Amino acid sequence: MARTNGSEQTRQQILAVALRLFAMHGYAGTSTQAIIAASRVSKPVLYYHFGSKAGLFRVIVDDAETQLLETILKSKADTTDVRSQLVEICAAMFQFARENPSLVALALELSSISRQCPSTKQCLGKIRQWQSIVGIVIEQGRNEGLLRKQFSSEELAVGFHGLIRSHILHSISHPQWPLNRSMSERVVSLFLNGTVGQLPNFPQHITN
Repeated sequence: MARTNGSEQTRQQILAVALRLFAMHGYAGTSTQAIIAASRVSKPVLYYHFGSKAGLFRVIVDDAETQLLETILKSKADTTDVRSQLVEICAAMFQFARENPSLVALALELSSISRQCPSTKQCLGKIRQWQSIVGIVIEQGRNEGLLRKQFSSEELAVGFHGLIRSHILHSISHPQWPLNRSMSERVVSLFLNGTVGQLPNFPQHITN
């Protein structure tokens, strides 16, 4: 049992170090040797646990995305109305971003969809899962007349995801930007105000 616990501790140590390095330098900018040196393990030990640098990266991405998806599912489980569910989803993502700054930095690496990133297809699959969860909530809103049906559930889910992501990115350069529940409610209000009823009539001097 002691050896098993020690092996798991080593595995977690490598994951923590690799996450920090990937977040700081990107996938291409982080060498296997740098991970080995910072983790204070041998190359055979790293390969025993993860197979390769690419395998290590995939585990980090999968663990992070799985954790986020589970958090989102739990956050909206206690409410049924559309607005409240969207607020809970947004608040869960904001909390995850606050508590995992290294993962937010890594998400920026993934968002570039670089050919050098070995988890592009995996990452896109996770995003589709997230959009599917949000899409179910949004489809409920469309059926209840809360959201305009001229937009598909997929379009609205993409728009909602983009709005949340923009606030998270803004908070990186503006630390005072609050990623809290109050901001989550404002984000959802902003989203709903743009997708309910008719488009506003803008003043002539703006449209010309």
